Amino acid sequence: MANRQYKDTVFRTYFNHAREIAQLYQAIRLEDVIRPEDITITTIDDVFLSARKNDLSFLWKDQAIVLAEQQSSINQNMPYRMFLYSAFQLLANLVDSKKLYGTKPVALPAPHYYMLYLGDDMQADEDTLTLSSLFREKPADLELTCHVYNITYKKNRAILERCRPLREYSFFVHQIDVNKKAGFPLLEAIRAAVLYCMEHGIMKEFLEAHREEVVQMIALQWDAEEEKKVLQDESRAEGVAMATLKFIRKQLQRKVPYEQIAEDTET
Repeated sequence: MANRQYKDTVFRTYFNHAREIAQLYQAIRLEDVIRPEDITITTIDDVFLSARKNDLSFLWKDQAIVLAEQQSSINQNMPYRMFLYSAFQLLANLVDSKKLYGTKPVALPAPHYYMLYLGDDMQADEDTLTLSSLFREKPADLELTCHVYNITYKKNRAILERCRPLREYSFFVHQIDVNKKAGFPLLEAIRAAVLYCMEHGIMKEFLEAHREEVVQMIALQWDAEEEKKVLQDESRAEGVAMATLKFIRKQLQRKVPYEQIAEDTET
């Protein structure tokens, strides 16, 4: 079992430095020149976007950027989670609350939101998620757009070609998945991927410095993903069972023969 003290993910640990963030944001914002010296990291220590710390936030000039990694399944609720993160933590920490009661406008950095997705749910290279899509009534006076980039490892994927650290990170996660599909137990799959990447110069400096931490962080993250899948499957099964029971009760009230109900519900 992975050590429960590891709250950060490998993604956040690897990219939570101005040099790597600059390369990553440059791959997204092609029209500008992104330099490490123009970046101020504002990543918040408190867990908010997920149970695992897989988010990064930083200031670049007059922009406030929030980046979140998402593995397994695309989370359609990410715009709402980013809205809460931005409103109650990121931007709130950048402004003296006393100024909100003055008449002079508060100058805020322009927020931008990005999700980097690793998984099989997304075929396109890019997509968008919007906060307004979650509202029961439309239109609404509030909007937030989350730009989604597919960083699942694939040769010639544009964003990976533009950012070496991101490409190497994507390949590392891909290599773990390859090992798991080959029948390796999780810890062996991770350790084999670490060795392979170090031998081939992929994330070498980072993996050499954080080798065992990386194994524990990945193991804990993947355990959490598996646990989430089990809970989702159990929830779906329970939902089906409840719907079936409700149908059976209605059929009984209608005096439908037991044999017919059994045939209709395969029970």
